[in-house]
Formats: sequence, C-alpha cells, structure tokens
Amino acid sequence: MSETSALQWLRAPRLAEDSLPSDSRAVACRRCGRTVQVSLSAMRPPSFLSVEDQVECPEVQERWTGKSEGGLLLMMCGALEQSLEPEWEAGEPEAMAGHEPPPVAPARPHVIPEPAAGFTERWEESLHDDHEDAAEAGWWRSLLARSAGFRKTLIRAAVGVLVLGVVFLGGVLLPLREIRLLIQPPPGWTGSSGTQRDALSSAPPSSPRRIPLETASPPPESSLGSRPPSNSFVAPRPTASVDVAPPVAEPAAPPRAAPEPEPKLRVPELVAIAGGSFSMGGDDDSEQPAHQVSIRPFSLGKHPVTVGEWKQCVAAASCPDIASGPDDRPVVNVSYDDTQAYLAWLSRATGKSFRLPTEAEWEYAARGGQRTRYWWGDRMRPGMANCKGCNGSSDADSDQPPKIGSVPANPFGLFDMGGGVGQWVADSWHKNYKGAPADGSAWLEEGSFARVIRSGSWKNGSAEARAGSRDRYDGRIRHPTLGFRVASSP
Repeated sequence: MSETSALQWLRAPRLAEDSLPSDSRAVACRRCGRTVQVSLSAMRPPSFLSVEDQVECPEVQERWTGKSEGGLLLMMCGALEQSLEPEWEAGEPEAMAGHEPPPVAPARPHVIPEPAAGFTERWEESLHDDHEDAAEAGWWRSLLARSAGFRKTLIRAAVGVLVLGVVFLGGVLLPLREIRLLIQPPPGWTGSSGTQRDALSSAPPSSPRRIPLETASPPPESSLGSRPPSNSFVAPRPTASVDVAPPVAEPAAPPRAAPEPEPKLRVPELVAIAGGSFSMGGDDDSEQPAHQVSIRPFSLGKHPVTVGEWKQCVAAASCPDIASGPDDRPVVNVSYDDTQAYLAWLSRATGKSFRLPTEAEWEYAARGGQRTRYWWGDRMRPGMANCKGCNGSSDADSDQPPKIGSVPANPFGLFDMGGGVGQWVADSWHKNYKGAPADGSAWLEEGSFARVIRSGSWKNGSAEARAGSRDRYDGRIRHPTLGFRVASSP
C-alpha cells in the first residue's frame, strides 16, 4: 500500500471489515523468482495467501519462530514486498475508486509525515532483529539437540553398565553358591583350627610301614656284681661254726616285649585285562562318532577304592580326611585332585606305579568283550547294577553308596562298572570323539579343569549305567557321588 493510500484510509470513517476492500494478487518474487498469491487487505499489511507458499519462502524459513499459523501468515518476505510495491501503486486508484471520499479541500502539497518517513527504517530494523532472533533460536535449538543426544548416550551407557553388572553377578555368585553346596565338610568336622591341630597331632607317623622300637637289651653280667639286684636277699648267718656264705640268687631277666605287628597295607585288588580292539561310542551326541580303538594290556581295580583303603592314606597324612561310612563301601566325595594325591601315596608305599584308567580303557573293560549297551544285553535287568530305579528299591535315597560286590561281576571279573559310584578317569572332557586318539591313551587338554566321569552312580538312572555313557565335572571340586578305581600298566 502506498503512503497516499495509507493516509486516506487513516482519514476515512470506520467501516466494517467486510466492507473494506480485500483482494489477492499473483506477485513474482525478486529473490527466488516464484509467482506467489498475496492477500491484500485494508486491515493488515500484505501477506501470503496460503501457508504452503509462505513455508517454502527461504527468507520466512530463516525468520519464522514457529509459534502459530496466524503469526506465520502475518510475516512477509522482503523481496516479495518490494515486487508488490509497483503493482500495488498501479492498481490502487482503480481499487479505491468506489471508496474515494469526495474532495473537501484543495489538494495540498505532498508531505511525508514523520511516522511514515520512519516506517521504512523501522521495517529494516525489524527485519534485522528477526534475523538475529532466528539465528539465536537456531543456535539454542542446536545446543538443546546436542544436549538431548548426550543425555540419551548417558542413559544408554548407564543401562548397559547395569545389565553387565546383573550378568556378572549372575555368572559369579551362582557358581560360587553351587561350589559351596558341593564342598561339604565331613561329619564331625567343626572347621576350627584347634580341631584340625588335634586331628593332625593324633595322626600316626607319616610312613605306614612303622617298625616298633625294641626294648633295651639287659645289662652285661659283669655289671651285676656292682649293684644289688632288686629282688635278692641275704640269708641270716647260721650259728654253726661253718662260716660259708649262702649263694646269691641272680635276678631273673626281664621279659622281652613282643614286637608290635606291622600294619598290613591294604592295596586295591587288580584284575589283569588283556589288550584288544573294540568300537568305542554310544547313543548320545557326546558319544559320537563311534570309532575303532586298540587297547594295550593293563590292570584295573576289581572294584572302586573303598573307605578302608582310603583311610590308610589319611593315616599317612597324604590324603584329606573326607571318607565316611563302613570300610567296605566305596569312598565318595573325592575330587580329581584328591585321586592324584592317593595314587601318588600308593605308588610311594608299594614301589609300583598306579594311575587312573583312560576313558578308552574304562569303556573297553566295562563292555567285557561285548558290543551291547550293557555287558549283559541292551536292556536293564534287575539286580545287575546299582542305579536309580534299576532294582525296584529305594537305594537311591540313601546318602551312602551300596557296598562293593553287591551286584554280579562282568566277564572280565570287574564289579560296579555301571552304577555304584561315578568314577573319575584320566581324560579331559571333549564334547564328542572327533579327533580322539585311536591307541587308547588319555586325551588331555592343557589348561582344562573339566574331567570325564564314567559309570553313573546309585543316584543316577539306568541310561548313565551304560558302558558308553560319559559325563563331566570340574576336577577341582568334590561331589558326594564321585569315586574312582586305580589302574596300572605292566
């Protein structure tokens, strides 16, 4: 709107808004070259007719604060306004013809009032301030966006640390609890240092071959005359004239103490196993693939090591005192490391070399020359193995394993080669037989604590009593169902 039109509208009487001129015009923007529809009204400055046109204007995008749609339409692009001025002034007389008031006075010289003169300057200052406000608002929005991203990163990091902490506690505390339950003190053991010292002080000497000290030999006869014997006496001198001294009775030699009998060393009874070849493997995935193995001759314990045999190692202060129950029961609650202590002591005491059987030797001996799942056939038969539900009794509820020799021996003369107690063997655990040695030697893996368990126990089912069944356990940890038997090479 030109300055003349503005003054005329200021002097005109008040009219209703619907009676004022209102129009729209297509104007070409000098900045972006677009043709935009502009709303022309006497009640407000020229503005965009549609929000879509105004949103696409580069200058409006720089200045708009996004408060409301009405505020957006009141904004005007400076380049578009400059394009509008010539067209507005050209069409102004025609638009105002019907509304021009009659002239009341001669035309006065054209004078630009002071407010109208400063309008352009204030408009430019407003544009400059709007640019500064938009730049500052953009900087604050960028800062808030970066801070929000930083907060999200911190929250993700905190959640990640929390999850890792939960996983760590679950992975460390639960195994520790399992270990604490597995490692149970023997009956009657209080755990105090005084009780341990008393037990050690009352233990016999370290060597089982104790030779009792003989009593001191009697003094020589030449020294008897220099001291009176304790039971000698001098007879009273007779009144007869014969002055003959009565003979002095010699003291009786003290009885020699009978030598203490040397304790008999209880060595596990061994059965000689002839070498041979067999197909090693079973039903489970860990027992595959079946492979041919050649076994050299060796000797194997007729039954698992018993409580009585273990106590001799305890008496020699070479094994921990963990055995309980009658002497004819298999010793249990021993770890793989405990078995190594017993075998080392037994080798020293006998002068022979003892070891654990390899996994291949154990399975070869358990099969007894047969190729069936059990040495007597493919099905469990009552009275053939001590396992859970195998004999229809409640032996599995007992804390102690059945005594040795309570079931028939296999064709090699070995007892409890399935059920009874789980038995440590020399091999490290591998998940299957891929790469297993074919010569029957122990398959070891350096740094691994998992060791193979064979036979199953009286608390396991019949599937674990199969000749090919295998399991694993940490060799550093004791378990109430685990024992072992000894082996020896010729």
